[in-house]
Amino acid sequence: MIVTLAGHVDHGKTAIVRALTGVDTDRLEEEKRRGLTIDLGFAYTDLDGARVGFVDVPGHHRFIHNMVAGVGRRQYALLVVAADDGVMPQTREHLQILQLMGLREGVVAVNKVDRVDPERVAEVEREVHALAQASFLEGAAAVPVSCMDGRGIDALRDELAGAARRHAVERADRGFRLAVDRAFSVRGAGAVVTGTVVAGTASVGDPLVVAGTDRPVRVRGLHVQDAASETAYEGDRTAMNLTGVDVDDVARGDWIVAPGAAGRTHHAVVEFDVLPDFPRALRHWAPVHAYAATSHAQGRIGLLSGDPIPPGGTGAVDVVLDRALPLKVGDRLIARDQDLGRTIGGGRVLDVAAVHGRRRAPGRLERVKALRQQDPGDALSALARLDVVEAEGFRRDWNLTDGALARLTAGDQFALGRGLVIHRDLLEETREAVRTALSEHHRTQRESAGLPREAIANALHAPRATVDFAIASLAETGDIRAHSGNFALASHVAEIPAALATLFDRVSPSLDTLQPPSLGDIAKSLGRPFPQLEREMRALAAIGLCEQVGPNRFYLKERLRELAAVATDLDARGAFTVRDFRDASGVGRNVVIEVLEHFDRKRFTRRTGDLRRVVGEFDSVFD
Repeated sequence: MIVTLAGHVDHGKTAIVRALTGVDTDRLEEEKRRGLTIDLGFAYTDLDGARVGFVDVPGHHRFIHNMVAGVGRRQYALLVVAADDGVMPQTREHLQILQLMGLREGVVAVNKVDRVDPERVAEVEREVHALAQASFLEGAAAVPVSCMDGRGIDALRDELAGAARRHAVERADRGFRLAVDRAFSVRGAGAVVTGTVVAGTASVGDPLVVAGTDRPVRVRGLHVQDAASETAYEGDRTAMNLTGVDVDDVARGDWIVAPGAAGRTHHAVVEFDVLPDFPRALRHWAPVHAYAATSHAQGRIGLLSGDPIPPGGTGAVDVVLDRALPLKVGDRLIARDQDLGRTIGGGRVLDVAAVHGRRRAPGRLERVKALRQQDPGDALSALARLDVVEAEGFRRDWNLTDGALARLTAGDQFALGRGLVIHRDLLEETREAVRTALSEHHRTQRESAGLPREAIANALHAPRATVDFAIASLAETGDIRAHSGNFALASHVAEIPAALATLFDRVSPSLDTLQPPSLGDIAKSLGRPFPQLEREMRALAAIGLCEQVGPNRFYLKERLRELAAVATDLDARGAFTVRDFRDASGVGRNVVIEVLEHFDRKRFTRRTGDLRRVVGEFDSVFD
């Protein structure tokens, strides 16, 4: 268990750690000279067989950024209040920050009781209980202590030992992430970083990366709670000896993460709580200092609702950062006012996707509402009811392992395909809507071969990706068929006007070859004006009776299939050229170029330089 201390400057946090562990956590010369904690300090001890670490944080308001760097969501809080001073400004601010960071449990030490009478101790205890109302410390014990004469230290130690026994190690299926608070070099070992494991596990020998640079590193050795260990778990204070990086290349604010947990963002949607004692409402585009674990960036806050958020209020905001941070959904972010030097508030990160379109667009607000679910399975279910979800993006944003994502999507409530996830309710609703739209189109446009994707999506007023997924699903089940980019119900047969049917009977013998004549030659042979024949041939192609390959060339689909088979045979031996295809098919070079470029456009083949490879299936590409 890791205990983070909090409290006003000079209330005795460092002295309490020393009384509990025998360790002086003030390690800097300036700290010893001034008698003032400036940076984070660490100490460890065993309490009833449980290893407990202490993070001593500075109490002075000028060093709040260092205090924030020492707080982790899985830690246990020890709030220190001096009996002579009582509750002071940084007492209040530190408790507020602990609350914003998501801490769940803690204890209060009323220190320096040797300086006051029992009535004053009781008065301060009442102040503390009033302060703790509606916070995670409501109902927590307030233990009177004195570091001078040792009063209450054993009682405080017992309280912490009990908490350590209750403390459960959470081993969720998340990618490993460690927020670096120190980096130094050890002779004979190399670079060592220390920090709190924010998520996941790492073991000796594991490959990791430095987030942002993606520099690969490997774990040479581990110390957890100041003792050698093979594995570090979420919440652990960890010292990590790394290979593959110099100590000059990593510093406080960096993150050591699993390869699948890398990635940074300039944007974060946060469920933001404005502190009750902040002196003004939070307005749109307010400049802030943003803190997440040991990382810091400047930025601005964009309100997702139109109204300012008053003190004590809550709302979803878009935090736009001047430099990218490796944030994930569920992280905690603290914002301080750039002008006043005060903590505005903070909260849980809901989304780390970049903003596309209007900040307050209804679709985006619906997404934010879905992401208020704290369980990834619930969030995925809510998101997949709105639109298809890109599975890898969801895994990355939520810092899930591949196995965790597979378990989330294994249930009957989701349909999967092409790396996408959709809720079956939304899929069935959209499938039915597509069928209805096509049925209505066939009723009113009997001669039409169908509707293109764009027209279907516009008719449904639905996200294009959702419509595409439903169309693919309907095609797989045989409910609809497609040709030349148009989709129709499988039962639909376009009514071919008599004039077009007669024309097709006349022109099809000319097309029934691997090298049909140009449209101009066909027009001459039929004695038909070229512009008129061009319109009629395009109408035949739209119905699906032929395929337009080039501006002046049309094929019967059966003959294109034969040429596709030639390409497939060539591809079985490797990439092929225009000349290879010409020789294998017996078709002239100019026509071959038209055919192959058509194959490229339809994504049946892919060209790289002078070479081509087959990348699609004919029946799925040539609908």
